[in-house]
Amino acid sequence: MKGIVVGSANTDLIIHVDKLPALGNTEVGHGFTRGPGGKGANQAVCLSQLGVDTHFIGRFGKDEFSSILIEDIKSYGVRLNYSVIDEKRQGGVVFIVVDKTGNNTMIADFGSNMYLSAEDIENAEKLFDDADLLLLQFEVSEEANKKAISIAKRNDCRIVLNPAPFRIFDPEILSNVDVITPNLFELSQILKYLEGKDIVKQDEMDIDRIEKAARILLERGVSCVVVTLGSRGCLYLDKSEVRKFGTFRVQPVDSTAAGDTFTSAFALKYTEGKSIDDAIRFASAAAAIVVTRKGAIKSIPTIEEVEDFLQRNRIQKFQ
Repeated sequence: MKGIVVGSANTDLIIHVDKLPALGNTEVGHGFTRGPGGKGANQAVCLSQLGVDTHFIGRFGKDEFSSILIEDIKSYGVRLNYSVIDEKRQGGVVFIVVDKTGNNTMIADFGSNMYLSAEDIENAEKLFDDADLLLLQFEVSEEANKKAISIAKRNDCRIVLNPAPFRIFDPEILSNVDVITPNLFELSQILKYLEGKDIVKQDEMDIDRIEKAARILLERGVSCVVVTLGSRGCLYLDKSEVRKFGTFRVQPVDSTAAGDTFTSAFALKYTEGKSIDDAIRFASAAAAIVVTRKGAIKSIPTIEEVEDFLQRNRIQKFQ
């Protein structure tokens, strides 16, 4: 299988704390690390780790961090032939603070990522000729995403959108997406933007309200929706069915890149034509492994690790 990821690549600067600092307070951290990250790079590495011939289209900066980042991503087998070096800008940097429960908060300067252009995508058009899957996020310019969608549609690629981090976007994008994978916060923000009112809260616990909210995305033209709900599991909807899935019971250490891993793993199995049960189970296993490890890209498992995990663990019921 051949996959294309259009998206961001950032240098992650990570520090661990017992608890996230309150406004005006200082918490003493530990275990500072630097590593490759960015939603696009995370998803590209995940696809490659799962055995996909993966091509990443992004815009890197002209700086020391970006030079290291490029080599880091290449080391995972991701092809960067059509990525761009921006001679005028610094690459993306994300500061990540992780608490002892594995939850995190981030501050991002996306730098050169946001200057990925439609022209950059056009220059990579021949990549799409025999591609099976396109993965997108919101950490690059909308014009780049729209151009990628246009070319992918002409080439019968599956198109999967992880709408993160949330920002205002052209709703027309939804009618051209096969799969969208928002978390609850992203779902609430998207629907507030589309409908002009709160359809579902970002901390909503009522699964019926979440389902009702997700159906609005189906009405907008998306083929299927997977709402990720953290430790509760996820909710899958298409026009013919609704399914609730639990997750695997693990001890979380760091949730960074778990959502990207889930999206990539699900997209792979969905594109392969596997059943929704198999696709969700596989994606949940991959994400469960990630949360037990520190870091972003370095926490992403190989296909062998996921398959071994699935043999040894059983998915829990939806909470």
